[in-house]
Formats: sequence, C-alpha cells, structure tokens
Amino acid sequence: MLALLASPSSILKTATKPDTDIVEALKDIANKNNPVAIVSNNPKPNWFDEAFNLSKVVFVRAKGRQSGQFIKDVAKKHNMPTSNFLCLTATDEDYMMGKNGQAILIAAGWSNNAKAKSLGIQVANASELKEVFELTNNWPGSWWFTGNSPSYGVRALADLSSYGAGADQVSFSQKVTNTVKQGGGRLNALLTITSRSLLLEWGGEKKGVFFGVYPSSDPTKFNDEVLTDFTHRLRTTVSRVRYADRSEPLFIRHTASPKRSKGQGGDRTDPTSQVTTLHLNPSYAQSIRGKDVIIIDDCTTYGLSFGVAAAFLAAAGASSMTGIALGKFGSRLEHYHITLNSDPFAPVKASDFTLVEHTSLPGKTAVGAQNALHELVP
Repeated sequence: MLALLASPSSILKTATKPDTDIVEALKDIANKNNPVAIVSNNPKPNWFDEAFNLSKVVFVRAKGRQSGQFIKDVAKKHNMPTSNFLCLTATDEDYMMGKNGQAILIAAGWSNNAKAKSLGIQVANASELKEVFELTNNWPGSWWFTGNSPSYGVRALADLSSYGAGADQVSFSQKVTNTVKQGGGRLNALLTITSRSLLLEWGGEKKGVFFGVYPSSDPTKFNDEVLTDFTHRLRTTVSRVRYADRSEPLFIRHTASPKRSKGQGGDRTDPTSQVTTLHLNPSYAQSIRGKDVIIIDDCTTYGLSFGVAAAFLAAAGASSMTGIALGKFGSRLEHYHITLNSDPFAPVKASDFTLVEHTSLPGKTAVGAQNALHELVP
C-alpha cells in the first residue's frame, strides 16, 4: 500500500486558494483507503477543512519536517518501508522532507521550484498524479529477480518470458523505448517502481553511487538516448550524486559488436566481442574510484553484459557494481569472473583479458512483480 504526502504549497493555485483538481485527486486517492496527508511546519490552513470536507485526507503539523524524521516515524509505526511514501514536491522543504525521509519524490509540474524541476518523476496535473499513484499502487515493492555473485549483483524488474510467444529482447526493448518516449503516467510509474525497489533494498540513499548505461552494440549510437534519459530521471529520484552527464556516456563503444539478441553473436557466453569493442570513458577515471556503480540495461538473458561491465569497473577501482535490467529472459543467467590486464579506459585486446570462470548465478524471485510491468510496458 502506498501513502501520498503533500504540503499546502504543493496544492495551492493562488496564495490562499487550493487547486480544486488537485484537491479532488487527493480526496479520490484517500477515499480508496490509501493514506493521504497534508504535512506542514505551520498550523492548519484556513481553507483545509472546507476543501477536504467529508474526505479521508488528514492534516499533520510536523515542525522541522525537512529532516524527514516524520516519514521515518510514521513508517516505523505502521511497519511499512519509507519507499512506500510518495512525496509531492513543490518547495525546497518538500524536497528535503522526501529526500531525508527516503521517500519517492514526485515533482508537482505546476511548481517553478528549481529542485522540483530537477526531479525525474514529474506530474503535469491532477490526472497524471492519480494515474502514477494507481499504476504504482499494486507493485509488490521489490525486484522480480535478485541475484548476487562474488563480485557483483544483478536485479531485474520482471520476467520477460511471461510475455509469451514471440517475446524477445528486441521487441521488449522497443516497448521500453515507446514507454520512455511517450512519457506521462506509464513512464512515471515505471520510474516509481524502479525507485521503490532501489530504496527498499538499500534502505535509502546508497552512498557514493554512480549511475551508468550499458552501451549499444552500434558505436554510432554513442549514448542510448532512451535508457540514458530513463537513468538520468532515476538517479535524480534516488540519489543526490550526479556524476555521469547525459551527453557523456560511462562506456564508449569504439567498434561495432555483433547484436547478440538478434543471433549475430555466435557463442553468447563468450565475452570477447564485448570486451574488445568497448572501454570506460576516461572522463570518469577519478570519479568512479571507490564508488558503488549502478549499470542500467533494458533486458538480460545470460548476464554477459553485466559481467563485462563489472570487469571494467573493478579494474577502474569501483567499490561495487549492481546491474539492473528492466526485464530478464529465461533461466540461463550466469556469473562471469573476468579480469582485465590492461587500462580499462582504453581499448582492450583479446590477449589483455582472462575469463577466469562463468557459473550459474542463482537468485530469488518475487511472484507477481512482472504483472505490474506488463501493465506499464504493454
């Protein structure tokens, strides 16, 4: 179950009058037995009782709400994770409450606040606010797949095999592309469930995090525009750290590699065509060291991409790597222990790396998670 938090400022149309559409949206959400609270440092506004008459929306005065302690206290009292709280953000105070409380921040698109405008999840109006809440509310709050190897972790939001006959990486990738490009409620909900899963697992902001995208097999597509945009939006929601720039990819694909998902890659467990066609961007040589790196990919089958990424990042001095795929095909996911014997920020020859071993990467699954993704990425 989700809870929605707003402030008087986030629902005001003028200095003294709330937006009736936003008020009705909050009342509708609350009347479906979802907790909704208007939270403020100050006393209850004069207009509150009239605006929210006969609804389940409550007002809470929480002095010093910027610390986020209010969210943590309520979460503890009701035995629910802070990632189940959506914080409508229109002011610096809203932003700080949500960030410090380890909640999901959703920008009120009608606000001119700089922090709100920087957030990846944006709702333009009352309709989009209701849509993102409703689309997200049934998410079980965890990854469909969670697996850890000795040197890196792999997470996936959904089981793509459940899409049925004809589903493959290419078709799913196009579905993701369409969802991200179309924007609106489905993209916001996709970002929200990914953010909830991240925050639930790590208990809040993971320190020193660095987000990146695994590169396309085509070097002319130097940065996957769709996944890069998704990743940028995601990191603004769950992390204050902003290292990788949208126009400056973490990985550089200097030579085309076979498109393995289209059957052009020969042995799909052989890392050679991946290792020898990419390297890390030298621009991040200092900022990667000691960081917990998150690599986003649209889907995975064998897990080779994450194994290759982990090898480069380990050679660059990263503290850890977690690969996040929006979807996972089949049951062939493997752990790849690859060592590089050359500079990870320059092209690597076949003689400059060693595949020490690749073994099955076991994990656990959360039944039902993929059903929500089917609704978001139809």
